[in-house]
Amino acid sequence: MTESEPSQFFRSTMDDEISLWEVLAVLVRRRGTIALTTFLVGAAAAAYAQFRPMTYTTSAAFRPQGSEVSNSQLMALASQFGVNVGGAGGDEASPAFYQELLTSREILSRVSDEPYPVEGVGTVEMKDLLEIDEESEAERDEEVLEWLREDAVSVSTGRETGTVTISVKTEWPDLSQAVAEELLAEVARFNMDTRQSQAAAEREFIEARVDAAELELEDAEESLRAFLEANRQWENSPMLTFQHDGLMREVSLRQSVLTTLVQAYEQARVSEVRDTPVITVLQSPFFPPRHDPRRRVLATLLGLILGGMVGIVLAFLVEAFRRPGDGDPARQDFQVSWNAAVRSIPFVGGSSS
Repeated sequence: MTESEPSQFFRSTMDDEISLWEVLAVLVRRRGTIALTTFLVGAAAAAYAQFRPMTYTTSAAFRPQGSEVSNSQLMALASQFGVNVGGAGGDEASPAFYQELLTSREILSRVSDEPYPVEGVGTVEMKDLLEIDEESEAERDEEVLEWLREDAVSVSTGRETGTVTISVKTEWPDLSQAVAEELLAEVARFNMDTRQSQAAAEREFIEARVDAAELELEDAEESLRAFLEANRQWENSPMLTFQHDGLMREVSLRQSVLTTLVQAYEQARVSEVRDTPVITVLQSPFFPPRHDPRRRVLATLLGLILGGMVGIVLAFLVEAFRRPGDGDPARQDFQVSWNAAVRSIPFVGGSSS
């Protein structure tokens, strides 16, 4: 490699790429811009953390229980007729189901429509408390739903314990507690309505089967009575004995079916009007005594990091706009100085002697 080749090589490299030394030079020259931007963004983050509205968070936890609208005898009997009447538990009682339920539009709409007592304000609806201004009531209600789903209510589940935890965060401690209590009440009401509707459908099915079973039992008993009247000495005939035993088994089977259906029918009637809860509340909503931590130190630290990144980007943008072009004397002087520095390197610019 001749003496002019390194100069040409580093000149092309300088024209096509930005060297590490040039990057450091830009950072040093624009250190004021970087420092100012870092300070301003960090100060803005600290001010936001200090003056943002205080929030209050409460939580509640419950564990769902399996439904008990059907017993094993009824399920076995219904399966013989090819009818599925539902069983205990199932996907409808899983924690994941309740997580979706608590953030569903139906549940949150009921919660948002309720008036709540707020200290210093009185009993007020959410859309009035949040001071939502829209052209129509439907749009105001939609804004409240979005606020509940995105900002106020969060639901988590425990995979090992099957526990569902509700967290409610608002700017009013009594509102947070009231909303959490209303969510628990809506879940209990939904479970009760669902269970009662399932029990009603089961009762209707069993009631129809009881009527049919009574007719089938009457037919079996009538066949046995007709056989006995026509064959008074059936004990002496093997064939008549076989027919008699078959008719007796049919009567016994129909009696057993009718007995099971009647018992299930009475249980379904009880389940239809039962109002006991099917969730176990592990933690009731509490009144939050203190506001949530503001995390000023963390917000300031993140602001300084973000401000430093923005300052570096801004420094390079300013440098790019102010950098001399290829024909400028300043750029030519920079290239001459660069070539001189390159030639001073022993193993690049020339011999070491």
